[in-house]
Amino acid sequence: MSDRLAAQARATGRGADAPVLPAARAAGVPWAAAAVTGAVLGAFVLAALLPLPAGLTRPGAYALAALFAAVVLWGSNLEDPALSGLAVVLALAFLGVIPFADAVAGFGTEFVWLLVATFILAFLVPTAAGRISVILPVVLGIVEATGLSPTAPYARAMLIGTSHASIMSGVGLMTAAGATVYAAGAFETLLGAPWRYPAWLGAFLPVVLLFIVAEWWWLLWLFRPGRETLAGGAAYVADELRRLGGLSRAERAVLTVFAAVILLWVVGPRWGVTTPQAGMLGAALLLLPGVRVLTWERALAAVRWNVVILFGLSLALATALERSGAAAWLTRTTLGLLADPAPALLLGVLAPLVVLVRVGFVNNLGMVAVALPLAFTLARGWGLNPVWVGMVVVLTAGPGFLLPTQTPTGVITFGFEAYTMRDYLRAGVGATMVLLALTWLAALVYWPLLGYRP
Repeated sequence: MSDRLAAQARATGRGADAPVLPAARAAGVPWAAAAVTGAVLGAFVLAALLPLPAGLTRPGAYALAALFAAVVLWGSNLEDPALSGLAVVLALAFLGVIPFADAVAGFGTEFVWLLVATFILAFLVPTAAGRISVILPVVLGIVEATGLSPTAPYARAMLIGTSHASIMSGVGLMTAAGATVYAAGAFETLLGAPWRYPAWLGAFLPVVLLFIVAEWWWLLWLFRPGRETLAGGAAYVADELRRLGGLSRAERAVLTVFAAVILLWVVGPRWGVTTPQAGMLGAALLLLPGVRVLTWERALAAVRWNVVILFGLSLALATALERSGAAAWLTRTTLGLLADPAPALLLGVLAPLVVLVRVGFVNNLGMVAVALPLAFTLARGWGLNPVWVGMVVVLTAGPGFLLPTQTPTGVITFGFEAYTMRDYLRAGVGATMVLLALTWLAALVYWPLLGYRP
């Protein structure tokens, strides 16, 4: 493992939820781009010309075509998800499904500002790609210090495990990924069920921690190290800590602001201070004279505006499905296939289905944005608690463990050529089984203890 690889690891931290993937982008293959474009345009043509089934209006048909377009465009990654989402929402406005003012109303929601604040604060690094760029140099340095080959079983386990842990940790904290910020906002906007920071932490973080421990054992069994001890790793970490030295003034200021924001996230609701409000306060403090550790220009550059735009557009798509009656029609149609399911049966069908659909998405925010509004609507039709059903979707729709192309962390670690696609798939199958088992336990045993019942 060379210094070149460590430098490459440090260079991966572009902070994107969906990095450019030249090999995976449909735009890189002319026939694939034409097929995606044709499918999207064909859906709108069919929605305009075909006779409609009973109960479905023409605006509802356009809304369903928009949903199909979003799934295809976000799944194929033909263009940046924000750009393709803007095209879909503009089509909804021009076709009269929802007024343009309503289409952009999502940008005025409070959680948009929480998303902006997390990018400025970078609290626990609010993107999976950012998290892995921080930890990868440490992982590669440990592997090199132990004298292992880059393709040794233990090195493969560390790279794959780091990839999985980086993406899974985004579920445990409300501010740790754009998808979870969107999910928290969707619960409040679409259901009127606001999430507080401590409540989200208590519901999801224990599940994430159990997953990481279980996968650690799974990867150690799958990629047996071959020797009982790996000398040199601890010495490498200690040496790097000595190089860092003491905290600078700017670092102390950042830690103080972080501590204040976390405290407000925990106790602020008692005084009417919301999670987005506390986040923006912390971001502003980092820019003020006397504390200033960021310039305004650097703060603006840190915000992933395409993710912010996608956030607002996703809410517009959910609004269109609801107001046009398409969501209600889809619910009635689906209820005929699975009428009045027991919670355990629904869980047994829904969680694996979401995991399988997730294979086709390279953007976890896009997946959550498509799946969550539909889950809310179907839950109402089934007579189940939509918050409970939504929590199941959040836990299973964000992570993607079966292919490296499902997540930016998988793409980044796969680029080191230390493991094969087969290695990732073998590890991912076990990780997926662990995730499904923990979802079942959380939904039927743990969450009801917290008051989130089916």
